[in-house]
Parts: sequence; C-alpha cells; structure tokens
Amino acid sequence: MTLQLAASDSAPAAAREPLRLTVRPVQPADAQTLIALCEEHADSRALERRPYGPPRADAMELMEVLFEPPFGAWAWLAEVDGAVVGYASATAGFSMLERAYCLQLDDPYVRPAWRGHGVEAELFRQALYAAQRFGCLNLQCQSPLWSEAARELDAPLRAVRVEAVKYVVRTQTEAVV
Repeated sequence: MTLQLAASDSAPAAAREPLRLTVRPVQPADAQTLIALCEEHADSRALERRPYGPPRADAMELMEVLFEPPFGAWAWLAEVDGAVVGYASATAGFSMLERAYCLQLDDPYVRPAWRGHGVEAELFRQALYAAQRFGCLNLQCQSPLWSEAARELDAPLRAVRVEAVKYVVRTQTEAVV
C-alpha cells in the first residue's frame, strides 16, 4: 500500500513535495534489513528487554517462521521514498476462550525521525488487514504503557485497551563463557 505523507513545514521549499509511504510484506531478500531494524528496536528498549535475554545468534528460526509453511509470523516494512523507516511483525495466536485464531502484533517500530508522521498507524492497518484476510477473530497488540504510538492508535481504530501484566520466564540459561 502506498500513501502520500505531507512534508514538514520546516523543510526547505524544494523539499516540501509530498513523500511516498509504502508498507509492504517482508521478502526473504529483506532479512538483513529486518534484523537490523529489530536490533535498533531492541536497543531502544534495552532495559525493558533484559528479562527476554539475548536474541538467537542466527536467523534460521526467523526465516522459517516468515517464509516456510506453515507460516507462523508475518512482517511488513515501511518505506518513505524507498528508504526503510520502520517495521511491524505479528504472530499467529489462538484463544481457547473464544475458540478462534487471533493475530498478535508486536509493538511496531519506527525510526525516531519518522515517528508521528502516520507510519505507525499504517503499519498497524496492514496488520489489521492481514488479520481480516486470515479470518482471525481479532488483532491483539501489546505495547508498553508508555508507548505514545499505541495511545495514538486507540481512537482511529476503535481498539479496546486492556491493561495486563506480562510475565516472562526464560526457558534457557545463558551460556557461561
């Protein structure tokens, strides 16, 4: 999907042309770009991410879940005039209580210079469209309480905010070096 973004009023007159925002599914050739964005995202939340432990050293599981059937995850890249500015990812989920599939959206990541320009909302919309196409009962998104982007998404998409506490129990201990 491609949208026009308004250029900043503070930009020089020549640079005030509308910018093209494109959100597209991640392809296998995008793996290194996606991993770099994931690392930026994790670095921006280093303290919050500590309980999860370090990421896997290789991308084998990431490639499997995104590109090999049965697919268990989906990801989208946001580009402005061809430059990657963010991503969103979601995994398949199931609710026993609703007896239905859901799509669980990770908190979208947008590079700081592009936050507040509608990129987050468009990534969220792409995930919502995917949930609808897959026949999911709902789209669920878990964001930190302090996430401005998540708060901005509530009203336009009529999301219901559900407060919860997330517990993380690691299944593996870190290797002793």
